[in-house]
Amino acid sequence: VGNGTTESGTSRAFLWEDGVMTDLDLQLGPLSSGARDINDRGQVVGYACCPGYAFLWENGVVTDLGPGWHIPSAINNRGQVVGSGEGHALLWEDGVTTDLGTLPGDVSSRARSINELGHVVGYSSTEPGYTRATLWIP
Repeated sequence: VGNGTTESGTSRAFLWEDGVMTDLDLQLGPLSSGARDINDRGQVVGYACCPGYAFLWENGVVTDLGPGWHIPSAINNRGQVVGSGEGHALLWEDGVTTDLGTLPGDVSSRARSINELGHVVGYSSTEPGYTRATLWIP
């Protein structure tokens, strides 16, 4: 997965498979898009900008991750997606978004990766910008 640039200067999310580049064709018009991660099932997560729009792409079908999402970071083989939106780490599973919150006293968080057990790693931050590595376990 990756991003390519069109003649108009916008970037487009793509999937490279078996020597063939496939435009994920989000039908978003002139918006830029980017692919962030792919799992073993061929599911791709990415974003389109601006405004923020996070998506799950599978076999040509695009699913909007819903309001509040900015950029997804990773997808595991169970189809669970993590990322961030509106200052908090988020987990998306089967159409439901869960706000993972922050560490006590912190004001923001971001999820970066998820394993097959659903354990999420990322960070939580205080207002002055002090960050702490964070592990969320379901």
